[in-house]
Amino acid sequence: MTRFPLTQFVTCISAIFLAQSGLASGLPTSNDTLYGTSILWDDEAGKTRLLESAPAWNDQTLKSLFEAYRHPEKYDLPHHDSTQQNNVQFINSFWGPLDNPFNKFPRPAKAFIFIDKASQPADGSSTLVTHFMAPLIKNQSDGNYYVFDKDHSQPELLSDWINEIKASHPAMTVRFNLCNGYGDLPSDSCSTKSYQSEVSDTEPSARFAALLSKQKEMSSASRGIHEDWTLKAKSARKLTLASSDTILGGSIDWKNAAARNRLLATTSSWPDFKTIQASFEKIRDIRYFDDEKAPGFKRRISWLYPDDGCWTRASAAIRDLFGPFNNAVNETVRPSKVFVFGNLCANTSNSPEGRVTWWYHTAPIIKDAETNQTYVLDPSINPYKPLAMEKWVEEITSQTGACAEGNNYIKSFNICNGYGSGPYSSCQDSYQNETSAMMLQPTYRYYERERQVELGRNADAVLGDLPPWKNPVN
Repeated sequence: MTRFPLTQFVTCISAIFLAQSGLASGLPTSNDTLYGTSILWDDEAGKTRLLESAPAWNDQTLKSLFEAYRHPEKYDLPHHDSTQQNNVQFINSFWGPLDNPFNKFPRPAKAFIFIDKASQPADGSSTLVTHFMAPLIKNQSDGNYYVFDKDHSQPELLSDWINEIKASHPAMTVRFNLCNGYGDLPSDSCSTKSYQSEVSDTEPSARFAALLSKQKEMSSASRGIHEDWTLKAKSARKLTLASSDTILGGSIDWKNAAARNRLLATTSSWPDFKTIQASFEKIRDIRYFDDEKAPGFKRRISWLYPDDGCWTRASAAIRDLFGPFNNAVNETVRPSKVFVFGNLCANTSNSPEGRVTWWYHTAPIIKDAETNQTYVLDPSINPYKPLAMEKWVEEITSQTGACAEGNNYIKSFNICNGYGSGPYSSCQDSYQNETSAMMLQPTYRYYERERQVELGRNADAVLGDLPPWKNPVN
């Protein structure tokens, strides 16, 4: 199977996302764009039809989440100079993908106002387009529609927001649209823009490119079966600006039981094992990424390519489905991340060699509040259930089967309750670090699709509705 350097993928992915988000030339010209499908604001019947699809919250939720909107710094999110990016960031960071099973409240719609100008292209792609976008919600208490605007101290009536815009653009035609999808620019399609493209719109283009570039330094977890993990760690360290507070640098000796138990006690908790099992299945099964090779085909996190990319899988699962710390939108707290270092090997049917080997491995981890048992949420190792920490360690240091020829053991481990994603990142890293790690999922989705073909499987079936845990024949 052909493998391309990670740096080559980063360059390609940057170009794809910048283009999809409208930050590069060659914008789409489809009549399906948000501008192309917009209606005149004075079209009362059309406006009513659009607003019927708006999600609804109660008054208390509306006010509470408006405060979260006004103060992103309380949730480790940056302030942007661009109102557009702040608004996209608010929706994407707190709610993640559409149909996120961990959300307590429905994702806000995006309200769009377009100011018509002479000689404007029908797709709205011209730089002359004046547009405004804001999160929109229906208040269940009074039946009115409200938008979130940072220039106001409380949610603003949609009609008042429109009137303010009209007052600043007199004698111009005002058009309106509503999107319950990922579209956030005039030239976007509400129905076909991808989740990952919406993520890219949360940052200025230069910063987004820099974030992806930083991930070029992210070390591969893979090692040869007879290769000592310390050699891989030293090689990887040369690519980074390592400091004393890195996840690897702060790891503790696995054999130190007292220190190990103290560290495990810092793991985030969920109420009981029933919650843990149900949440594990939701994390495993949700399909929200667009397949870059098959438009319209939704993909899961790359659980079926265990060879590498554990750091981007863990970042995607936690960042996308649980958002920032203290996320008021979520049903449960964010899981922690567990990192282990050593000569690691796991037997698997998802590799032609029957095994995968790493010098480190990471996955989400959670504690059962009833029993204090910690469980690792790692469908790449066991797609059927969460594994107790001790059982997970046993699986990834196997001395049997295809792993029998290796000297496999864990040297050290760490628990990260932050946004760190790799051995030489820090748990104090910013939320954007986790975002950039997640954005390299396309590399491993590409490998994952190739792998299914290599194993003689029907790739579309296995990556779609019939994964191995639902259809063991595959």
